[in-house]
Amino acid sequence: MTTIFYESLPVAHLTFEGEWRLDYDQTWDARHSAFPVSLTMPLRSGPVTADRLLPWLANLLPETHLAEIGQRLKVSPQDIVGLLSHIGRDTAGALSIGNPRKPGIHLQPVPDAAALEHILDELPAKPFLVGERGVSMSLAGVQEKLPVFVDEGGAISIPVDGTPSTHILKPDTKRLAGSVENEAFCLTLARACGLEAAEATIGVAGNRRYLLVKRHDRFTDLQGEIRRLHFVSSRATSHRRNTSAPPQDVA
Repeated sequence: MTTIFYESLPVAHLTFEGEWRLDYDQTWDARHSAFPVSLTMPLRSGPVTADRLLPWLANLLPETHLAEIGQRLKVSPQDIVGLLSHIGRDTAGALSIGNPRKPGIHLQPVPDAAALEHILDELPAKPFLVGERGVSMSLAGVQEKLPVFVDEGGAISIPVDGTPSTHILKPDTKRLAGSVENEAFCLTLARACGLEAAEATIGVAGNRRYLLVKRHDRFTDLQGEIRRLHFVSSRATSHRRNTSAPPQDVA
């Protein structure tokens, strides 16, 4: 069984009996402040079957590098739940999959630009730094990216043990020259036109350039703690082919 958490509270449980299903935790269902994980999976409506569950879960995973992630974890890249049980503690929105957030702030500081350059160079073979101690994070999309924690002084760290990331770091890529500058320009132009757009800055680490984007699904509470902001999907569609296969280890 794999559990979905909000902070330290169990929200729902994923079980496999011929196919994956989701059941909301009874204590969560009884809370006045409870919310559904998705509008396609309303509270108090009974078990959620794989046809609605798996598209939502798949959209928490990247569209590329699943083979590399699966190989490092020894999990089939088609095993959506198996992958997220390893890399789903910090995802889009407020929910954590597999394990709850450990109280407090837990970080692996990136000491200097050389260390950050090394991390960026490793990303194609080690997406989201998968396999490193305490690191569990995932984001949808095709472009290489890395959730990071940026403190008030601008220092970059890798969040561990379920600590929420505050920014998304998007490195340059040979496949798409000028991607960093292009996205920074588009965000600046959008703000100049009066549109809401994410705050972003361009950074340099050795020979690498990157865009550092402030996350819109994170906020700081009155106690100064970084919190995750929940949002829900209104559609049960996936960017990848879904599977109802059970967990499977691969060599």
